[in-house]
Amino acid sequence: MSIFKRIQATISASLDNAVSQVENHDAVVEAALKDARAAAARARVRLARVQKEESNMRAKLEELESMRQKWTDRAVSSAASDESQALECVKRRNACEQQISQTKEAIMRHQELERNVGSSVDRIEQRITDLTQQRNLMRSRHSAADALRVINKIEGDCADGIDDTFERWEMLVAETEYMAGNITNVDLLNETFQEAEDAESLKADLADLLSKEAGRDREVNHE
Repeated sequence: MSIFKRIQATISASLDNAVSQVENHDAVVEAALKDARAAAARARVRLARVQKEESNMRAKLEELESMRQKWTDRAVSSAASDESQALECVKRRNACEQQISQTKEAIMRHQELERNVGSSVDRIEQRITDLTQQRNLMRSRHSAADALRVINKIEGDCADGIDDTFERWEMLVAETEYMAGNITNVDLLNETFQEAEDAESLKADLADLLSKEAGRDREVNHE
């Protein structure tokens, strides 16, 4: 094998190896994006669960506040007639107060958790979008580089270059057309006379048009 062939083989092997590495990188990035999307989806589901729990706690808070008011009204209404009953109503009102306080604290914790998780999910999804765009850009660059690699390989494989290959191809097609009788002999002298005769005919037509136009103008002026 000549030194040029060995160099060409080395370059081709290096390019093939580089392409393989690019493909591996693409696979790694795609796998990472897949895992990130799955993680973001799970985070979104959990965030929705936290939001639902907060909604349930707010409904419970409204119910407790309503019950607190009822036990307050009952304690006031029964204070004069039945003190023990009124005290029991106050006891239940105080229990509602304690549950209201605990529920409000739980809602505040859920709100903080919701803000933190929501912010994290937004950052994750934005990062996924950025990585996807970067991956698509790299794929485009890879495709363009791969196309150039193929073209260079085609031209490198032809000893006289791809242009010489097209020239030989054209010669072969022309020879085939000639043998099939598709090539028509051109009479250059006849074409020269034909062009002159066509020009004279056109000049005669123009002169005729101008004469007719002048005649119509005279008729109009005479009238």
